[in-house]
Amino acid sequence: MHQADLALPVLIFTGLFMLTTGSAIWLKFLRVPYTIGLVVIGMALGLLAKYSDFLAPVLQVELTHDLIMYVMLPVLIYDAAINIKLPMLIKELVPVLMLAIVGVVLSTLVVAGLIGNYTPMTMAGALLFGALISATDPVAVIALFKEVGAPERMALLMDAESLLNDATAIVMFGIVMAVLQTGQGFGLDTAFMAIWDFCRVFFGGIAVGAILGIAMLFLLRLGHAIPYVQISLTTILAYSSFIIADHVFGMSGVMSTIAAGIVTRTWSKKVLCEPVQQYLGPYWEFMAFVANSFIFLLLGMQEDFLFKDMDHLYENTPFLLLTIAVVLFARFLVVYLLLPISNRLPKSSPVDNKAKAVMFWGGLRGVVPVALMLSIPVDMPERGAIIHMTLAVILFSLLIQGTTIERLMDFLKLKNPSR
Repeated sequence: MHQADLALPVLIFTGLFMLTTGSAIWLKFLRVPYTIGLVVIGMALGLLAKYSDFLAPVLQVELTHDLIMYVMLPVLIYDAAINIKLPMLIKELVPVLMLAIVGVVLSTLVVAGLIGNYTPMTMAGALLFGALISATDPVAVIALFKEVGAPERMALLMDAESLLNDATAIVMFGIVMAVLQTGQGFGLDTAFMAIWDFCRVFFGGIAVGAILGIAMLFLLRLGHAIPYVQISLTTILAYSSFIIADHVFGMSGVMSTIAAGIVTRTWSKKVLCEPVQQYLGPYWEFMAFVANSFIFLLLGMQEDFLFKDMDHLYENTPFLLLTIAVVLFARFLVVYLLLPISNRLPKSSPVDNKAKAVMFWGGLRGVVPVALMLSIPVDMPERGAIIHMTLAVILFSLLIQGTTIERLMDFLKLKNPSR
């Protein structure tokens, strides 16, 4: 391999990293959420690169399904998992599971029913779209709530929901995709298969992550005297727990990495040396910063797909606006129907109306729907429409909901200055 073959990708990476790092300083000064600002910068960069030979090489970098799932997502999930307080999560498990499991199913059915009946899309395409768009995105939600200083309990509810509902969304999406590809109908057998697949993927992922996390504890103990080895082992655990569960066993990589991260946090004081205990958080915060930077910058560049054909976009604007309204309505039903039920269940702490308002408006969509969208076969009917719909919802979610959630929290006096 010639030096130039590797030099250009490294130069592109360095340039984009410099752009994101400089943007972090500039956006902090402007008091604009970093992740949201990067989407706009990415859109501008993608547009400029089309008309500039100097910037043209950045178009070689694309946001792909595998890049999201196997490179960036494990870092972000593990960083969130090692910051989860297990006793608090167990205390809030009832509303979290209500939103993460029942909520995704309800949202999928509502979105599919409305889109299938009130737009030209077939019910099959509407179901596929409903499945991929119904889960709130862990990357977008966790990053934003950390930035705006959400109260601890609300942040935990939103973070945990966005992490756990990923497994539900992936199973729903996989089942709908399998049904469409095989041509079989939706019936009682499909429902039982869906329940079984969910249990296998969800709890199987937890088992894989817990086993790998426990096994890694022995290696961490052996490397107790070498801090950089222990840091390296946590990095290996983050990636191996996700990829082995998802790619090898067909389980939930997200649930696996969450379990592995919780195991690490629970036994950290027993196996990690004092310097690693002190620097593990900053290290993973830096890793999450890098992953977030590239995800949202590339997501902004991906949004350019919406604007390639302005005439076509103009014709479909009412359809896309209706899609956004339907997704918001489905989220409204999930929050305001399921949380009152959860509040009445035993051993469940009530969620008040202020928190419900923030949880409704803060249910952002981000890169996980993009990853699922990109996995749709090229020859599948209505793929182009689903891509347009997904990107339109994400764009509204990040640029409108993401930029106004802090004002809503200020209005409701819910911000936590210490976060």
